[in-house]
Amino acid sequence: MWTQYSRLSVVLLLSLALATTTGCKKKHIKTFMAIVAVSVAAKIIYDMAIEQRSEQTENDKQVVNKYKEQHSELPDEPQLLAYQTNIMPGSIINPGNSVSIQSSLEVVRGRDSSVVEIKERITIYDNKDPDLELKSLEKVVNQDTNRCGAFKNEFTFTLPKGMPQGVYPIKTTVIVDGKEFQVVENKMQLVSIDSESSGVLIAAN
Repeated sequence: MWTQYSRLSVVLLLSLALATTTGCKKKHIKTFMAIVAVSVAAKIIYDMAIEQRSEQTENDKQVVNKYKEQHSELPDEPQLLAYQTNIMPGSIINPGNSVSIQSSLEVVRGRDSSVVEIKERITIYDNKDPDLELKSLEKVVNQDTNRCGAFKNEFTFTLPKGMPQGVYPIKTTVIVDGKEFQVVENKMQLVSIDSESSGVLIAAN
């Protein structure tokens, strides 16, 4: 991935130099610079490490019994019963500090199998093109038990300095036995304070 982005940056910078020496219009130069900024953001976020940890808050029996009390019997297939996420600390954060996407989720198994695989995926998108995926990470939440239950999950990362300012969409979703359930959208907004500052990250749901 580094090769892809580094080559793109070199090509764009050479094109910018050529455009400058040949009297290219200012709006074309701005376009080149915007594309270079996207390349830089993509490279920085792609290399960014994301840590994940999970904690079980209710075991499979508790969730199954609670579901049966409300519905008499288990569903045909595993179901996502609840899912919430938020960004912490959720206020203004300087680049270099830790950011956490914290979630709580509850899954009940289907009636024919006690084994279920529960994953959560986080995807960060470009600040200019909300459809351009910059980084995605998928982790198994219940790898210790392979059973249903309620869990707290957390993705933690440090947004590096040098990130172009703008709004970066973040999507998280739960995947149960290969089936994708509810998608939750959040946003991170990176705002430069002044020309000498690297920026401030405002995390907002």
